[in-house]
Amino acid sequence: MKTVTIIGGSGARNTLKALRKIKNLKINNIVTMFDSGGSTGYLRKKFGIYALGDLRDRIVAVSENEALRNISLQRIEMDGINHNVGNLLLYSLVKEYGKDYLKVAKDIFKTPKNIDFIPIIDDINCSANLIIKTDKGNLIGEDSLDKNSDKEIRIKGIKLDKKVMISKSAAEAILKSDFLIFGPGDLYSSILPNTLVGGFGDTIAKSRAKKILIVNIMNKKSETNGFKASDFVKIFESRGIKIDYILVNNKVMPIKNIKGKYGNFSDWIENDLSDKRVISRNFINKDIPYEHDPEKILASLKDVIS
Repeated sequence: MKTVTIIGGSGARNTLKALRKIKNLKINNIVTMFDSGGSTGYLRKKFGIYALGDLRDRIVAVSENEALRNISLQRIEMDGINHNVGNLLLYSLVKEYGKDYLKVAKDIFKTPKNIDFIPIIDDINCSANLIIKTDKGNLIGEDSLDKNSDKEIRIKGIKLDKKVMISKSAAEAILKSDFLIFGPGDLYSSILPNTLVGGFGDTIAKSRAKKILIVNIMNKKSETNGFKASDFVKIFESRGIKIDYILVNNKVMPIKNIKGKYGNFSDWIENDLSDKRVISRNFINKDIPYEHDPEKILASLKDVIS
Protein backbone atom coordinates (compact mmCIF):
# COMPACT_ATOMS: atom_id res chain seq x y z
CA MET A 1 0.00 0.00 0.00
CA LYS A 2 1.36 3.40 -1.02
CA THR A 3 0.86 6.50 1.11
CA VAL A 4 -0.11 9.93 -0.18
CA THR A 5 -0.24 13.08 1.92
CA ILE A 6 -2.22 16.09 0.71
CA ILE A 7 -1.01 19.53 1.80
CA GLY A 8 -3.60 21.66 0.06
CA GLY A 9 -6.07 24.45 0.38
CA SER A 10 -9.82 24.55 -0.09
CA GLY A 11 -9.54 22.94 -3.52
CA ALA A 12 -7.87 19.88 -2.02
CA ARG A 13 -11.30 18.33 -1.41
CA ASN A 14 -11.37 17.49 -5.14
CA THR A 15 -7.92 15.93 -4.92
CA LEU A 16 -9.19 13.82 -2.04
CA LYS A 17 -12.28 12.76 -3.98
CA ALA A 18 -10.03 11.62 -6.82
CA LEU A 19 -7.50 9.77 -4.67
CA ARG A 20 -10.12 7.80 -2.76
CA LYS A 21 -10.93 5.96 -6.01
CA ILE A 22 -7.40 4.54 -6.26
CA LYS A 23 -7.21 1.11 -4.65
CA ASN A 24 -4.68 0.17 -1.97
CA LEU A 25 -3.81 3.76 -1.09
CA LYS A 26 -3.33 5.28 2.34
CA ILE A 27 -4.35 8.97 2.27
CA ASN A 28 -3.40 11.60 4.84
CA ASN A 29 -4.83 15.12 4.77
CA ILE A 30 -2.67 17.77 6.41
CA VAL A 31 -4.89 20.79 7.01
CA THR A 32 -4.07 24.42 7.81
CA MET A 33 -5.66 25.66 11.03
CA PHE A 34 -5.16 29.43 10.65
CA ASP A 35 -8.31 30.47 8.75
CA SER A 36 -9.82 33.61 10.27
CA GLY A 37 -12.93 34.43 8.25
CA GLY A 38 -16.67 33.85 8.43
CA SER A 39 -18.05 31.11 10.66
CA THR A 40 -14.58 29.70 11.35
CA GLY A 41 -13.20 33.08 12.39
CA TYR A 42 -16.17 33.70 14.67
CA LEU A 43 -15.67 30.38 16.47
CA ARG A 44 -11.94 31.06 16.85
CA LYS A 45 -12.49 34.43 18.46
CA LYS A 46 -15.43 33.46 20.66
CA PHE A 47 -14.16 30.11 21.93
CA GLY A 48 -10.37 30.36 21.55
CA ILE A 49 -9.90 27.37 19.24
CA TYR A 50 -8.02 26.84 16.01
CA ALA A 51 -9.76 27.00 12.62
CA LEU A 52 -12.12 24.14 11.80
CA GLY A 53 -13.45 25.13 8.37
CA ASP A 54 -10.93 23.41 6.08
CA LEU A 55 -10.96 20.32 8.28
CA ARG A 56 -14.74 20.13 8.07
CA ASP A 57 -14.56 20.61 4.32
CA ARG A 58 -12.31 17.55 3.84
CA ILE A 59 -14.28 15.32 6.25
CA VAL A 60 -17.62 16.13 4.61
CA ALA A 61 -16.13 15.57 1.13
CA VAL A 62 -15.64 11.84 1.80
CA SER A 63 -18.32 11.23 4.43
CA GLU A 64 -20.41 8.11 3.83
CA ASN A 65 -23.07 9.26 6.31
CA GLU A 66 -25.37 10.92 3.80
CA ALA A 67 -27.78 12.39 6.35
CA LEU A 68 -25.03 13.96 8.44
CA ARG A 69 -23.21 15.15 5.33
CA ASN A 70 -26.31 16.97 4.10
CA ILE A 71 -26.96 18.51 7.52
CA SER A 72 -23.35 19.69 7.74
CA LEU A 73 -23.67 21.60 4.48
CA GLN A 74 -26.60 23.64 5.76
CA ARG A 75 -26.16 27.13 7.22
CA ILE A 76 -27.64 28.86 10.26
CA GLU A 77 -27.49 32.59 10.94
CA MET A 78 -26.32 33.42 14.45
CA ASP A 79 -24.93 36.70 15.82
CA GLY A 80 -24.96 38.10 12.30
CA ILE A 81 -22.77 35.28 10.99
CA ASN A 82 -23.93 32.69 8.46
CA HIS A 83 -22.59 29.57 10.18
CA ASN A 84 -21.86 26.30 8.46
CA VAL A 85 -23.57 23.59 10.54
CA GLY A 86 -20.55 21.34 10.05
CA ASN A 87 -18.34 23.89 11.81
CA LEU A 88 -20.71 24.04 14.77
CA LEU A 89 -20.79 20.26 14.96
CA LEU A 90 -17.00 19.98 14.96
CA TYR A 91 -16.77 22.64 17.66
CA SER A 92 -19.27 20.65 19.75
CA LEU A 93 -17.05 17.57 19.38
CA VAL A 94 -13.97 19.57 20.42
CA LYS A 95 -15.81 20.83 23.50
CA GLU A 96 -17.01 17.34 24.45
CA TYR A 97 -14.01 15.16 23.55
CA GLY A 98 -10.99 17.48 23.51
CA LYS A 99 -8.03 16.10 21.56
CA ASP A 100 -9.97 12.95 20.70
CA TYR A 101 -12.61 14.85 18.72
CA LEU A 102 -11.24 13.76 15.33
CA LYS A 103 -11.60 10.07 16.17
CA VAL A 104 -15.23 10.66 17.04
CA ALA A 105 -15.76 12.80 13.92
CA LYS A 106 -14.37 10.08 11.66
CA ASP A 107 -16.69 7.57 13.30
CA ILE A 108 -19.93 9.54 13.10
CA PHE A 109 -19.24 10.86 9.59
CA LYS A 110 -18.29 7.33 8.51
CA THR A 111 -15.16 8.38 6.64
CA PRO A 112 -13.14 5.66 4.87
CA LYS A 113 -10.68 3.76 7.08
CA ASN A 114 -7.75 4.50 4.75
CA ILE A 115 -8.19 8.28 5.06
CA ASP A 116 -6.88 10.38 7.95
CA PHE A 117 -7.27 14.09 8.70
CA ILE A 118 -4.28 15.75 10.35
CA PRO A 119 -4.16 19.33 11.68
CA ILE A 120 -0.79 20.95 10.93
CA ILE A 121 -0.52 21.86 14.64
CA ASP A 122 -1.47 20.03 17.85
CA ASP A 123 -2.64 22.96 19.98
CA ILE A 124 -6.44 23.11 19.76
CA ASN A 125 -6.37 26.54 21.40
CA CYS A 126 -3.85 28.03 18.97
CA SER A 127 -4.64 31.67 18.18
CA ALA A 128 -1.89 32.25 15.60
CA ASN A 129 -2.90 34.38 12.61
CA LEU A 130 -1.43 35.01 9.20
CA ILE A 131 0.33 38.30 8.47
CA ILE A 132 0.48 39.15 4.76
CA LYS A 133 3.01 41.72 3.55
CA THR A 134 1.71 43.37 0.36
CA ASP A 135 2.28 46.37 -1.86
CA LYS A 136 -0.79 47.86 -0.14
CA GLY A 137 0.68 47.42 3.34
CA ASN A 138 0.41 44.60 5.88
CA LEU A 139 -2.84 42.64 6.13
CA ILE A 140 -3.77 40.67 9.24
CA GLY A 141 -5.61 37.36 8.98
CA GLU A 142 -6.36 35.03 6.10
CA ASP A 143 -9.76 36.64 5.64
CA SER A 144 -8.18 40.03 4.90
CA LEU A 145 -7.41 38.77 1.40
CA ASP A 146 -11.07 37.82 0.90
CA LYS A 147 -12.13 41.27 2.10
CA ASN A 148 -9.88 42.78 -0.57
CA SER A 149 -10.84 40.27 -3.25
CA ASP A 150 -11.72 42.96 -5.79
CA LYS A 151 -8.23 44.47 -5.64
CA GLU A 152 -5.12 43.43 -7.53
CA ILE A 153 -2.71 42.88 -4.65
CA ARG A 154 0.94 41.92 -4.94
CA ILE A 155 2.01 39.74 -2.01
CA LYS A 156 5.62 40.13 -0.92
CA GLY A 157 5.66 37.61 1.91
CA ILE A 158 3.70 35.89 4.67
CA LYS A 159 4.39 34.87 8.26
CA LEU A 160 2.55 33.79 11.40
CA ASP A 161 2.21 36.25 14.26
CA LYS A 162 3.11 33.54 16.81
CA LYS A 163 5.59 30.69 16.87
CA VAL A 164 3.95 27.30 16.47
CA MET A 165 5.35 23.84 15.80
CA ILE A 166 4.35 21.16 13.33
CA SER A 167 2.21 18.44 14.90
CA LYS A 168 3.84 15.08 15.51
CA SER A 169 1.20 13.40 13.35
CA ALA A 170 1.81 15.77 10.43
CA ALA A 171 5.58 15.29 10.60
CA GLU A 172 5.22 11.50 10.72
CA ALA A 173 2.80 11.52 7.79
CA ILE A 174 5.23 13.53 5.64
CA LEU A 175 8.18 11.28 6.49
CA LYS A 176 6.28 8.05 5.82
CA SER A 177 4.63 9.14 2.57
CA ASP A 178 5.57 7.95 -0.90
CA PHE A 179 3.98 11.05 -2.44
CA LEU A 180 3.25 14.56 -1.20
CA ILE A 181 0.61 16.54 -3.08
CA PHE A 182 0.56 20.34 -2.82
CA GLY A 183 -2.62 22.10 -3.89
CA PRO A 184 -4.87 23.08 -5.29
CA GLY A 185 -6.23 25.97 -3.24
CA ASP A 186 -5.48 29.55 -2.27
CA LEU A 187 -1.71 29.71 -2.45
CA TYR A 188 -0.87 32.28 0.22
CA SER A 189 -3.84 31.85 2.55
CA SER A 190 -4.45 28.09 2.53
CA ILE A 191 -1.45 26.12 1.25
CA LEU A 192 1.72 28.04 2.17
CA PRO A 193 0.68 28.72 5.80
CA ASN A 194 1.38 25.03 6.43
CA THR A 195 5.01 25.64 5.48
CA LEU A 196 5.38 28.42 8.10
CA VAL A 197 5.13 26.22 11.19
CA GLY A 198 8.31 25.36 13.05
CA GLY A 199 9.88 22.09 11.94
CA PHE A 200 8.12 21.94 8.58
CA GLY A 201 11.23 22.80 6.56
CA ASP A 202 13.39 20.23 8.37
CA THR A 203 10.72 17.57 7.92
CA ILE A 204 10.41 18.25 4.18
CA ALA A 205 14.19 18.12 3.84
CA LYS A 206 14.19 14.60 5.31
CA SER A 207 11.27 13.40 3.18
CA ARG A 208 12.03 11.05 0.30
CA ALA A 209 8.53 11.35 -1.12
CA LYS A 210 7.92 12.44 -4.70
CA LYS A 211 6.35 15.90 -4.70
CA ILE A 212 3.32 16.63 -6.88
CA LEU A 213 2.06 20.17 -7.46
CA ILE A 214 -1.48 20.66 -8.74
CA VAL A 215 -1.50 24.20 -10.14
CA ASN A 216 -4.70 26.20 -9.68
CA ILE A 217 -7.08 26.69 -12.61
CA MET A 218 -7.47 30.47 -12.23
CA ASN A 219 -5.73 33.35 -10.44
CA LYS A 220 -7.38 35.28 -7.64
CA LYS A 221 -7.01 39.04 -7.92
CA SER A 222 -5.98 39.39 -4.29
CA GLU A 223 -3.47 36.49 -4.24
CA THR A 224 -1.79 35.44 -7.48
CA ASN A 225 -2.92 37.98 -10.05
CA GLY A 226 -0.90 37.52 -13.26
CA PHE A 227 0.81 34.31 -12.11
CA LYS A 228 1.80 31.64 -14.63
CA ALA A 229 2.46 27.98 -13.83
CA SER A 230 6.18 28.63 -13.43
CA ASP A 231 5.48 31.23 -10.71
CA PHE A 232 3.76 28.59 -8.57
CA VAL A 233 6.70 26.22 -8.99
CA LYS A 234 9.21 28.94 -8.07
CA ILE A 235 7.31 29.76 -4.87
CA PHE A 236 7.49 26.16 -3.66
CA GLU A 237 11.07 25.57 -4.71
CA SER A 238 12.15 28.79 -2.98
CA ARG A 239 10.95 27.05 0.20
CA GLY A 240 13.12 24.00 -0.42
CA ILE A 241 10.29 21.90 -1.89
CA LYS A 242 11.58 20.34 -5.13
CA ILE A 243 8.62 19.49 -7.36
CA ASP A 244 8.76 16.19 -9.31
CA TYR A 245 5.40 16.31 -11.09
CA ILE A 246 3.32 19.33 -12.12
CA LEU A 247 -0.35 19.03 -13.10
CA VAL A 248 -1.42 22.06 -15.16
CA ASN A 249 -4.76 22.76 -16.81
CA ASN A 250 -4.58 23.45 -20.56
CA LYS A 251 -8.22 24.37 -21.16
CA VAL A 252 -9.21 28.02 -21.51
CA MET A 253 -12.83 29.18 -21.75
CA PRO A 254 -13.99 32.54 -23.17
CA ILE A 255 -14.84 34.04 -19.78
CA LYS A 256 -12.99 36.23 -17.31
CA ASN A 257 -13.61 37.92 -13.97
CA ILE A 258 -15.46 34.99 -12.43
CA LYS A 259 -16.95 35.62 -9.00
CA GLY A 260 -16.00 32.79 -6.65
CA LYS A 261 -17.37 31.87 -3.24
CA TYR A 262 -14.48 33.62 -1.46
CA GLY A 263 -13.05 36.01 -4.01
CA ASN A 264 -12.81 37.28 -7.55
CA PHE A 265 -10.83 35.41 -10.19
CA SER A 266 -8.96 37.50 -12.74
CA ASP A 267 -7.56 35.16 -15.39
CA TRP A 268 -6.77 31.60 -16.43
CA ILE A 269 -3.34 30.37 -15.37
CA GLU A 270 -1.10 29.96 -18.39
CA ASN A 271 1.14 26.92 -18.68
CA ASP A 272 4.56 28.30 -19.56
CA LEU A 273 6.40 25.08 -18.62
CA SER A 274 7.50 22.41 -21.06
CA ASP A 275 9.82 20.07 -19.16
CA LYS A 276 9.15 16.37 -18.55
CA ARG A 277 7.65 17.01 -15.10
CA VAL A 278 4.57 18.62 -16.61
CA ILE A 279 1.25 16.82 -17.13
CA SER A 280 -0.91 19.23 -19.11
CA ARG A 281 -4.58 18.30 -19.61
CA ASN A 282 -8.09 19.70 -19.34
CA PHE A 283 -8.85 19.62 -15.60
CA ILE A 284 -11.74 22.11 -15.51
CA ASN A 285 -14.92 21.32 -13.63
CA LYS A 286 -17.63 22.47 -16.06
CA ASP A 287 -20.02 23.37 -13.22
CA ILE A 288 -17.43 25.34 -11.21
CA PRO A 289 -14.82 26.40 -13.80
CA TYR A 290 -12.25 27.68 -11.30
CA GLU A 291 -12.12 24.24 -9.61
CA HIS A 292 -10.62 20.92 -10.70
CA ASP A 293 -12.86 18.05 -11.77
CA PRO A 294 -12.01 15.04 -9.53
CA GLU A 295 -12.57 12.59 -12.40
CA LYS A 296 -10.21 14.51 -14.68
CA ILE A 297 -7.33 14.70 -12.21
CA LEU A 298 -7.88 11.07 -11.19
CA ALA A 299 -6.36 9.73 -14.41
CA SER A 300 -3.23 11.87 -14.06
CA LEU A 301 -2.75 11.03 -10.40
CA LYS A 302 -3.15 7.33 -11.20
CA ASP A 303 -0.44 7.62 -13.86
CA VAL A 304 1.97 9.19 -11.39
CA ILE A 305 1.22 7.06 -8.33
CA SER A 306 1.18 3.80 -10.28
